[in-house]
Amino acid sequence: MTRYLLGDLPETEEAAVEQEYFADPERFEEVWAAENDLVDRYARGRLSRGERELFERNYLQSPKHRERVAVARKLVEAADRRAAESGVALQFVEPAPGRLMEELNTPRMPRSLLPAAAFLLLFSVFSWLVIERGRLNEELGKTRAQLSEQQRREREIADQLAAEREQSGKLKSELGRLQEPLTQQPSQAPAQTGRQSILSFLLAPWRGSRAPGAGELQQITIPRETDLVRLQMKIEQGDSRRFQATIRTVERAQVWNQRSLKPGSGSITVNIPANKLPLGDYILTLSATTPTGDMEEIHRYFFRITRR
Repeated sequence: MTRYLLGDLPETEEAAVEQEYFADPERFEEVWAAENDLVDRYARGRLSRGERELFERNYLQSPKHRERVAVARKLVEAADRRAAESGVALQFVEPAPGRLMEELNTPRMPRSLLPAAAFLLLFSVFSWLVIERGRLNEELGKTRAQLSEQQRREREIADQLAAEREQSGKLKSELGRLQEPLTQQPSQAPAQTGRQSILSFLLAPWRGSRAPGAGELQQITIPRETDLVRLQMKIEQGDSRRFQATIRTVERAQVWNQRSLKPGSGSITVNIPANKLPLGDYILTLSATTPTGDMEEIHRYFFRITRR
């Protein structure tokens, strides 16, 4: 308890002590009594060097604590002054009735001064204790109010975050539902019309660490009458993950993207309208889902489109 009052506890232990005396009135009484004893020992110069340094560095940072110490010093000075005036070395002790009466009944004190000295000492100590108790109760009430307000704000923020997550999940689900027909439309088009001219081409993944040169690009020559370009990419047999294919120009402009691709017979197939692939060089990035639901790139394919 003394280490707590001196600011010499780790934050976790300090927080535990505060939780205890906020919730338990008896624990609060113990803290209050320990603080009285600590202030009294400082006013009398009875703290060790280390305790005095901690007391002055931490405890006396508060204006109210400095005021409390000043009151304690005045009480000690008043007691010493009264004792000096009566010619008796009266020692100011802790407000314990047994010890007080023992001091007052000592032979060194003239019996005619006993009632006055006892009344002065008891009145001073009682006044100080009443003032200090009121101040501590006021500080405790303010601290409890601040803690309650902080807990209320934390609950509001947690509720708001939960609502935002729920709304985000609904929007994501709705977006996926709306995009599903669009991603399936290109692969269904040939079956619906039965008249489209389709060019199929098997892409080989690029294994180098840098982009290939012009002579290393796969070349796809699209005849003029072609309606649909079917690009195939080999994957591991039995891979059941969801895939995504994105085609960009070498200048990084996106020209085609298809999600939720299902593997079939150890390959991924995308169908792209021929008019979406004008002359030029392209990069196809194939990604797959991870166990956490994110997408990660697994292969890149570089190719050049020509016409005849």
